[in-house]
Amino acid sequence: MTAGVVTSAATLPTVAAPRPTPRGGPPTVPPAGVPLSFLAASGAGLVGFGCALAVVGPTAAVAPQSPEVVATVHLAVLAFLSTAVLGAMHQFVPVIAARPLRSVSLAYVTAGLFVPGPWLIAFGFARGHPEVVTAGGLVTSLGLLLAVANLSGPLSARGKGTPLTGLRWALAFLVATAAFGVTYAFDRHHGWFVLLPDRVLAHAHLGLLGWLGLAYASVAEKLWPMFLLAHRPDARSGAFAVRLLPIGAAVVAAGLLLSWEPVVGVGGVVTALGATAHLTSLGGVVRHRRRPLELLHAFVLTSAACLLVAAGAAAAQLAPLDYTWRSRLTTLEVAALVSWLGLAVIGHAHKIVPFVAWSSLKSRGVSTGPGGGPLLFADLFHHPTARATYGAATAGVAAVLSGAATGNGAVLRIAGILLAAAGVLAVANLGLGPLRVVRPHSPDPTQVTTTNPGSAP
Repeated sequence: MTAGVVTSAATLPTVAAPRPTPRGGPPTVPPAGVPLSFLAASGAGLVGFGCALAVVGPTAAVAPQSPEVVATVHLAVLAFLSTAVLGAMHQFVPVIAARPLRSVSLAYVTAGLFVPGPWLIAFGFARGHPEVVTAGGLVTSLGLLLAVANLSGPLSARGKGTPLTGLRWALAFLVATAAFGVTYAFDRHHGWFVLLPDRVLAHAHLGLLGWLGLAYASVAEKLWPMFLLAHRPDARSGAFAVRLLPIGAAVVAAGLLLSWEPVVGVGGVVTALGATAHLTSLGGVVRHRRRPLELLHAFVLTSAACLLVAAGAAAAQLAPLDYTWRSRLTTLEVAALVSWLGLAVIGHAHKIVPFVAWSSLKSRGVSTGPGGGPLLFADLFHHPTARATYGAATAGVAAVLSGAATGNGAVLRIAGILLAAAGVLAVANLGLGPLRVVRPHSPDPTQVTTTNPGSAP
């Protein structure tokens, strides 16, 4: 989620320590640079999305399917959300499966291809260069294929529970979403995204619910209980969410593609049941927690409210409406789904990035925090800045939803500025956090000391 973390956590000065753990964790855990490379690019994607929304806000209010708005949406869904979730999968799939990636080098190549692809797509749409859209689609797809090949090793593990099962299906939906987009990138003669708006919605629901929503619901079943030390009597609601969300997303997309409203309605009901199960699982974790709620959960609970807004907007579209209101409700639904996932990503980044950086620091012998006590995750970011990030992100999301519902371009401009500010705050805070810890441990260049490898640092 932060560009500075890649350099600060991956190139920290070495401090002598007894038997440091190789690479900051067990053999199945990839080096810190792998997830942090994706998360760094995701932070840049959030800033880029906010800046783009600030520019195209008035256009988005009246013509949500214009090329400039399509470019902005790709920055949100691909450059920000998909990049972050794909990076998290490179970190957590090997941990959950207890199997390493097929190749660490391949992970870096994946980032090198997948990260620039969405920016090329967005630039091609915004500037009217179809050949750039095609190039971006090709580069992104190649990166995706490498990710699938690399993750297939740990994903093939059996008996690892609901999270791994859900992530298998989520990756399959990512492939389907990418295939949909690549088809458009190589065949733009039929006006898919302008003349056939239902195909746009099918594409959006495959990506937001089948890929990103399912991936988040699956990872949350592992992270929520861990972060809150919650011991629920059972986890059936989470398992139902992981089963129902992909079914609902597939049925909704099929109904939209075929313009069969009854099928869309059935898919919507199944999706609503999956979302209800997901929120029920969150409630169960909060209810049975043994740790107090913290900043992460402010993000998570606010994002859950956005999911309810998306459900309400989707249900309202069943009523007989004119084109203007139907368009606004559709835009509101998509914006609320993006907000649900975006707030969750930013919030979890404030736990995931410190977790990864902490392991990297410990492997280099840094074991004390700035105050001289044991190094904690909380030492790796500035808490007032994190709260300011939450405030900016929440205000930005509220402005996005308000602007989408009312068709107010000025409000959407403000939303973009706030979201860009949230991205800058998160990048700076999480990127500089490890440096605050490392600085007291940096050796004095004017002195030379000899450390007995068998002694404590």
